[in-house]
Amino acid sequence: MQSTVPEISFVEGDVPIPPNVRPVIVLQGSDYDLGYQYYQQLVQIFGKWILERARTHPLSSEEKKLRDANEGHIKEHAPEMIDMMRGMAEGATAAGVPLSYDEVVWHFTRERKERIRIFPTGCSGFAAWGSATKDGRLICSGSTDHELAFEITFAVFPEKGYRFFLSPFWPTDFGELGGHPGMNDKGLAYVHHGATHWIQSKPENTWTDGLGEGIAIIHTLRFAKDANEAEKMQLSYPSGNGFAGGFWADVQGNAGVIESRKNPRGIRKAGDYGETDFLYSTNNAICKELGHCQNPPPEGNTYIPHGGWLGTGATISSVSRNVELWNMLHRYPGQVDLNFAKMIWRFYGSQPAFRTLEEADLDYYRTKGEGWNAQVCELFNSLVGVMIPDNGDKGLYYVSSGCASRVAHPLFARGHHYHVSPTHSFYRLKLGSSPSNLVETTREKARYDLYYSNQELRKLNYSDVAYVPLDALFNQATTEWHKGNYHRDLALGAQIDKNETIYRWGKAIRSYTRCQAYARQVYNALVPPAAKPEDLGLRPWGYWIGGDKR
Repeated sequence: MQSTVPEISFVEGDVPIPPNVRPVIVLQGSDYDLGYQYYQQLVQIFGKWILERARTHPLSSEEKKLRDANEGHIKEHAPEMIDMMRGMAEGATAAGVPLSYDEVVWHFTRERKERIRIFPTGCSGFAAWGSATKDGRLICSGSTDHELAFEITFAVFPEKGYRFFLSPFWPTDFGELGGHPGMNDKGLAYVHHGATHWIQSKPENTWTDGLGEGIAIIHTLRFAKDANEAEKMQLSYPSGNGFAGGFWADVQGNAGVIESRKNPRGIRKAGDYGETDFLYSTNNAICKELGHCQNPPPEGNTYIPHGGWLGTGATISSVSRNVELWNMLHRYPGQVDLNFAKMIWRFYGSQPAFRTLEEADLDYYRTKGEGWNAQVCELFNSLVGVMIPDNGDKGLYYVSSGCASRVAHPLFARGHHYHVSPTHSFYRLKLGSSPSNLVETTREKARYDLYYSNQELRKLNYSDVAYVPLDALFNQATTEWHKGNYHRDLALGAQIDKNETIYRWGKAIRSYTRCQAYARQVYNALVPPAAKPEDLGLRPWGYWIGGDKR
């Protein structure tokens, strides 16, 4: 019998606290099963309150019309989501939160203009392959940057379509806004949302009904076999606000960033602006033909080579982040591997120069970020994902729940946020053939993380100041190992129905990923990971300034 006590912590009795290790939700079976298991596990992890906000007021005639129109787009372009939503409604109701199918549809498709206030404003991503990487394999990475909510990562094993991982922005609200990164078992990766949110190729006063970005991403990841097919699918959907696009790459070396769907269409490919076997994207346009977009200031947007169009809002920090990614990928050819990718997310910048943060915040938009040094590693990272996709069962997916660096700085004015008990470490998932296989590979990684952490920790003794707190953290990791084993053993040996088995697999994976994250936190405290290129034995950052202009 499953516990009715949520997995996350609460303070003052009823105030939920976001978990410090991003939970993994495991789904397997029919479309209905996927939805039912999803909402059931949301309650198991977070509590009933997470679904209660999906309840709605009686809809007006205009709202019903909008819901029906958006439901029609789902039925035509992503019909599997209909049964999934029916499963969500019944899974929620069985968990003690009565929801109707119509309420679920409305929650996923309601008026888009409500979402303007919650757009992620600092996401970054890159992909490298061929001559850019050490072994020629595709390596992708993306961050979601906003104030942390109660977020999850999907591990989906559907009856029809491809298996996939995806980390959506918000767990009950990804119908309109999507989330990243994600990858499937054909070697296709969804790296980043591209710049479609800020390009505004479709002005707000012309927004209509359409297929939401989040639903579009899930459908494409589940059914597209490569980046070319993903691009065609994304552009074929009716996008009411013009956001459906994104940055897609695959293991065959195909990649592209859809920056604008129309007015004009802008799709960036490797080589368009000097990239050799790599691409990157933040929140602004890099395509030169899109200079009139992204809400230009009175004096117009300014084009920065490799940084893209500088104008207002999120484009200010985007330019410096783009230039950083360009230099990381262009100046160190053939050096990108897993450690290099992680290093990028620990390569922190500096505080705004020559002033207090309060003064810098007040001047940020007026001066377009003068004196700021925004990096992709920053205090608004709510998730960092690194992917090594595979056409088969060997795809690897690494997750840092928040900023991967212990030291980081604000991204933009008031762009800093702090997590409770951050680990600054990655856990690893492997996209194998089944949930049970996922459990075993996650457990095996936890086993070795415990070993290497223990080896370093026992070099200390009780006279070392760091020993006691690190030993307590190691014991947390070990506790999670035993919890994972408990749930794994029940899933393997008990006579329980298929959904209960899935829930046990999910609990086991969440325990093993916490074990990994805590064990790596101990190890990283004693053996600091690379935080700049020279830590990897490479030429120092900035060597090209005034010298080599490669």
